[in-house]
Amino acid sequence: MKKLIAHAACLLVISGTAFACGRDGTTSVPLAQLAVREATFSVSADGRTATTFGTLKNASSDRVREVMFEVKYFDTKHVLVDTFTRCVDNVIAPAAGEVAFRLREHIYQPAEAYVSQEVRVVSAEAIVPPPQKSALSPFMEQFLITWLPLLALLGFLIYFMKRLIGKKSATTNAPALMNAQIAHLGTQALMLERLALAAEARSRGAPRPGED
Repeated sequence: MKKLIAHAACLLVISGTAFACGRDGTTSVPLAQLAVREATFSVSADGRTATTFGTLKNASSDRVREVMFEVKYFDTKHVLVDTFTRCVDNVIAPAAGEVAFRLREHIYQPAEAYVSQEVRVVSAEAIVPPPQKSALSPFMEQFLITWLPLLALLGFLIYFMKRLIGKKSATTNAPALMNAQIAHLGTQALMLERLALAAEARSRGAPRPGED
């Protein structure tokens, strides 16, 4: 029973710790909820940079940041000319809204080779609101999460043990039954002793006990 209580206590403490640690971390946004609209591009006059303009539509219920874009440029025959990936950290898309973005990258092919483009979102991070602070103190919150279930389990075990060794249980009745059995055996021994004395007296021809 002691081992069972110790194992239950360890399990509850580990579960409480895991629950507390699980509230930290970032959340990725499903790419199906992000879409690029009205994407255009232009090449600088010196032919060194290409700038992409577009609108990011966010269909999720959270604000989005750290958006990673992938841009591919094609020539007149739709042959891939150049590609690059860029993370835009200064753009935050509102929940269920849109935001404009701009990407600028150095190019190394002739400017006339850049005819069309394709833009897609590779990854993004959701801005999850921080959990609301509890009105309880950290000690009370830790007590409710970790120790209250443990105390409830201990109370249940104590109640079960009391029921197990209660007045009506076989464990408590065993000594009383044993004492009754001993008394019964003593009575039987006394009767046998009297019968033996009577038989011995009869064999000797002596009067029975109680006769004159």
